[in-house]
Amino acid sequence: MKILWLAPYPHPLEPAAHPVPWVGTLANLLKQVPGVELTVLNWTHRIAQPVDEFDRDGMHFIYLKTPKVRTDILTLYQWRIAIVRKYLRAHAHQYDLLHLHGSELQLPAMTAGLRVPKILSVQGIVSDYARVVPKRFSMLKFLWTLAGYYEKRYLPTIHNFICRTTWDKALTAKLSPGCTIFHNWETIRPDFFTAAEQPAPAPLPRPQALFVGGNQIVKGFKELLIGFNEIAQHTNLKLVIVGRLQPADITAVAEKHQLRHVGPDNVECRPFQDGVGLAKLYRESFCLLHPSYIDNSPNSVCEAQLMGLPVVASDVGGVGSLITEGETGLLCTLDPSTLARQTIRLHRDPALHQRIAEQGRALALERHNPDTILQRTLAAYRAVQAAPTGQRAAAAAPVLVAE
Repeated sequence: MKILWLAPYPHPLEPAAHPVPWVGTLANLLKQVPGVELTVLNWTHRIAQPVDEFDRDGMHFIYLKTPKVRTDILTLYQWRIAIVRKYLRAHAHQYDLLHLHGSELQLPAMTAGLRVPKILSVQGIVSDYARVVPKRFSMLKFLWTLAGYYEKRYLPTIHNFICRTTWDKALTAKLSPGCTIFHNWETIRPDFFTAAEQPAPAPLPRPQALFVGGNQIVKGFKELLIGFNEIAQHTNLKLVIVGRLQPADITAVAEKHQLRHVGPDNVECRPFQDGVGLAKLYRESFCLLHPSYIDNSPNSVCEAQLMGLPVVASDVGGVGSLITEGETGLLCTLDPSTLARQTIRLHRDPALHQRIAEQGRALALERHNPDTILQRTLAAYRAVQAAPTGQRAAAAAPVLVAE
């Protein structure tokens, strides 16, 4: 089976030359399957020639030269879409199936009209994301609104989807009426499975709550700090923030909202972490805080559960499909006081903390079983490939995890 992925797999010349975790991990599983030939198609402005094609790590890669980001935005993505569409018109027939990873990057617009069987893995529904951006006039809201336009217009051309949560299934069914939806979860990097099997580390002198969203507004950076200001008044927790941010970002929010307990004594900044570094942080932390405005199945929540780290997360998007309140995590709203209340509750109840750690881990081990995810992916591929061109495939039977 010759599979062509349209996926966010950066070219080696890109500064961050590694794929998003769930894409790279699934690729590493799929390329080992006998009879499967995996090719990845993506684009970049950094190559000199129109097409850069090479083999690496058991896969074939094709990169198309497209405009720089600024030009891409100014042309409303039309130039990039046309380049990829033209290439696919000439070469897509060489493959048995196209797998589109996400609808955020105009992939359905690029593949519209192709007769090759297609399936799309839903990452997030960007047209729904745009409505929750708190700043009415911002570049992020503009970009997500623009991406949402293409999503709404071209998603009906895709008849087969892989979805994860109740939320993304409902929105996908609405945006592409009559489509077939295959259920499957995202893969988790092996680093986390390995680390989860290690003996528990010694407790830190001061327990820490972890947040991995940097200074991102839609990840709830402001709500996090407001909530933690209350948490710090009732517990001895410190806050560790991982990602893109500067101490000045924290100071600005603290001063604006008069957060007397948010400062260097209680809040620590860490840079981006690789899988090993992030796994270590999960292992040594007391809980993960995730007060996001919108998410489907955030990797950080899934990884934390796998590591046995209790999660306090906002009940938005697909998060409710990951967490059962009081059993596999704690849910809050975007009101910072609810984040604080649930975290303080967790801190005061060791039995609750232990139960959530154990049950969350057991759930995540089953949910993210690599072989189950691989077999479900292959079953979806075969069903879509076998369906007559232009018709919906029959839904794949669920693959049960071996006990």
